[in-house]
Amino acid sequence: MTIHYHHSTIVARKQPFEFVEFLFRKGAHLFMYAMLAVCALFAFVQARWKLGFKILLAIVYVIGIASADEWNQARSVERTSAMQDIVLDSIGGFLGLVVLILCLAMFRKIRRNITLRRGEVP
Repeated sequence: MTIHYHHSTIVARKQPFEFVEFLFRKGAHLFMYAMLAVCALFAFVQARWKLGFKILLAIVYVIGIASADEWNQARSVERTSAMQDIVLDSIGGFLGLVVLILCLAMFRKIRRNITLRRGEVP
């Protein structure tokens, strides 16, 4: 497998350690921005907006933070800045919200089924 990233190419067979390190770093970005999006959504829980608007705000927040991070990295000599990272971080935020919404829906369904088995009215 070969990955072209920023101005370099990582070939898994030739550079196995660099390849694994790259996947680990980018996986960490996905996870951290997923958690950022979930926390942002929870920050809007008390607002009286529709869920769709809250999700949109959380995604805009994640994109803003990712953009600010890349802007900051562009001004550092030791770091590289790439539009690909903003896209990856945004995907991480989106996936975090999707997983959260699916987990909440599954939790509600399980709770509803337990309530129905007990004979209670939901």
